[in-house]
Amino acid sequence: MNSWFPSGNIYLLLLSGGTGSRMRSDIPKQFLELNGKSILLHSLEIFLDWGKTKSIVLVSHKDYILNSETLCSPLLRERDRIVEGGDTRHGSTLAGIHSIQFSANDIILIHDAARPFVSPDDLDRLSSATEKFGVATLASRNHETVLEEENNSLKFLNREKIWFMKTPQGIRGDILKKILEKQSTTEPTDLCTWAQGEGIVSRLVESNPYNLKITEKSDLALAEAILPLFQNWKNEII
Repeated sequence: MNSWFPSGNIYLLLLSGGTGSRMRSDIPKQFLELNGKSILLHSLEIFLDWGKTKSIVLVSHKDYILNSETLCSPLLRERDRIVEGGDTRHGSTLAGIHSIQFSANDIILIHDAARPFVSPDDLDRLSSATEKFGVATLASRNHETVLEEENNSLKFLNREKIWFMKTPQGIRGDILKKILEKQSTTEPTDLCTWAQGEGIVSRLVESNPYNLKITEKSDLALAEAILPLFQNWKNEII
């Protein structure tokens, strides 16, 4: 463990721009508590404990910047910062990118604050793949039968070829500079679709099995059950 180190710097964009609409909550999901601590702090501490980032940029919804500062400032280092996000995920990603000065061999990781179950091993393997191949993402394999429905017809898909996208996703600085120079004709949904639109294929890195995104109320209850399992699993692989 912790045997891999990058040749350049690692920057993290921690996207925390949700407003709680799908959670049907009065406060955004990242501020809800998981075992007595906010989801946002769980996610932030993952990267602080990993210890390999030069800078962490917390990208916040404009209405919740003060909340983020109150909650996270005691943990943030001098080179970390909180910036205002955009109206979309991609807009928030760009806001985070424009707040840092990165070089060609640096690694930029983008992570959803609503995913508090990422391990140091995940981050090492993802960052190594990003450094080597240019763009990479955590993803999980599918073990279910997959059907595609269209016009009352069912098509069975090859489940061995189906993956579920996760975060973090990573991009090397030279590749990021290249795609920033081009104007996208459509709004990318994430980093990998952005790169794909420029003809750059992402490398898939298998995620740990607990990498849940907390989106709805039922996910929060599931996360409470997963947390001790994840902590025990993480301790076993260290």
